[in-house]
Amino acid sequence: MVTKYIDIDGKWGVLINYDFNMLDWDDIAAVLHSFGMNDKNIRKAIRILSAPNTGMAVSNGDIRMTAIYIANSTSNAQFWSTVVHELKHAADAIIDYYGEPLDGESSAYTIGYLMQRVVEEIAVPCKE
Repeated sequence: MVTKYIDIDGKWGVLINYDFNMLDWDDIAAVLHSFGMNDKNIRKAIRILSAPNTGMAVSNGDIRMTAIYIANSTSNAQFWSTVVHELKHAADAIIDYYGEPLDGESSAYTIGYLMQRVVEEIAVPCKE
């Protein structure tokens, strides 16, 4: 599993995980549990992430962090589509935590910033 951490000026952290396999499920479950997910929802999350072209984001305002998981993708375009989708969830959690409107410029700038940081950090794992 590849894990990248994006620090947003010490105000929020985004942990992005991709290119994982069955051997990583215990580590994934441990992180999800630390974010407050119960065992039933963790099992559901692992079933979802077992399918290609899926992802999930879970946020915890108490620790000001979002964990994102991107399942194996069938194409580079699908990988980036899933990344953007999950970054939207992360941005929503960040914006909500700081009490900003979800439909304003703060949201757009947050998503743009996260995407820029992800592109700088991630090498696309899918080979078309």
